[in-house]
Amino acid sequence: MAAPETLPWLARYDAGKYQPVTFLERGVVLPFTTPTLLGGRIRPGERKSPELVLANPAGAEGVYILPWSGMPDVCTPTLHDRALWGRVAQLAILTPRTVRQATRAVAAEGLAGRAAARAAAEAEKATKDACTYTHYHLLLELVRQGDPDGQAAPLRPGDLAALEQRARAVLIARRTEGSLSPASAFEALAELAEVLEPCGLPGDPTRARLPYLAGEIAAVIQDLTRWSELAGPAERSCIRLLSDGAALTHRCFRTALQELHDQLGDLWTLVQRWRLAPEAVSALAARPEWLLDGWELICGLWRAAGESQRGAALLDMAGLVPMIPGEVGDWMGFDAPGTMEGHRAGLRQWRRTVQPNQDWMSGRMLDLTARNEGLRAQCA
Repeated sequence: MAAPETLPWLARYDAGKYQPVTFLERGVVLPFTTPTLLGGRIRPGERKSPELVLANPAGAEGVYILPWSGMPDVCTPTLHDRALWGRVAQLAILTPRTVRQATRAVAAEGLAGRAAARAAAEAEKATKDACTYTHYHLLLELVRQGDPDGQAAPLRPGDLAALEQRARAVLIARRTEGSLSPASAFEALAELAEVLEPCGLPGDPTRARLPYLAGEIAAVIQDLTRWSELAGPAERSCIRLLSDGAALTHRCFRTALQELHDQLGDLWTLVQRWRLAPEAVSALAARPEWLLDGWELICGLWRAAGESQRGAALLDMAGLVPMIPGEVGDWMGFDAPGTMEGHRAGLRQWRRTVQPNQDWMSGRMLDLTARNEGLRAQCA
């Protein structure tokens, strides 16, 4: 949280009334450990250098958009945050997935503590395992689609060699003039497994990360609802914003996930599309993760707050409710961005100020930095 006297220096970066049109314009959340940078996003800049999108440090409406070189006007970033920005700023493509891979690599260096380093290594292994499981279930589905009447002998569970042989036979049978060769189609299926891994497959046989996160968001909202029975008016206002925002986000997430899963109804056609237009398939698969980007941090803040700190934590959480960019309205069929903006209007009903070098939790910035390092371990 920036001290009030820093705000005049930030005025030059004020974005005015900010309503991003695309997810990329909104940017990707970075897991900063510096308290002032909590919830900051990175997005492509007009001059090729990436920009930082930072919520108003006074808790008021609006955001600041500034280059990393403007950091001295805001705060002194931790070593972790400097390394994080340096790595992420080099990414050719900014998506929640590419940023997550980069942030894990930084955490693995130990700059956010040993717990975050261990969590990053474990998360990376879990992702690789999930890709393997996703590929396995894609092969099972391909075989099922090749034998809709179930005439073939059942496969033995775990017999990967037999499964691959059966899958290759399906691809050979489906081949037509001008289509992919069976070998290329088989490779494409493995590539699709990596693309689909965060979202999982229908029925969630792989226990994918994004459906799990959607469940975690719902669990936190239930927690907030119970906690609100003893909360004051300001806290209930924050909880209402979080609940309404989460419900709208979840509605969009379900729609995006279903549209992606609908593509799996004909895997042969999907692998053709993947090789002909991988950008279109990747964009469709990225929508669910873009929608949930930022909510993991919100959940982490609630889980990290002690009972006596939760009222104050709610202010940070409400201030971090992500905007929904204009592009979502195009494929949702209703004004999702305007609906979210209506929910976020509650932010204007409260303002937050702090004393120089103080914070809402304990009065010591070091405590908040330690908390944020703990969040790095939780949200690896």
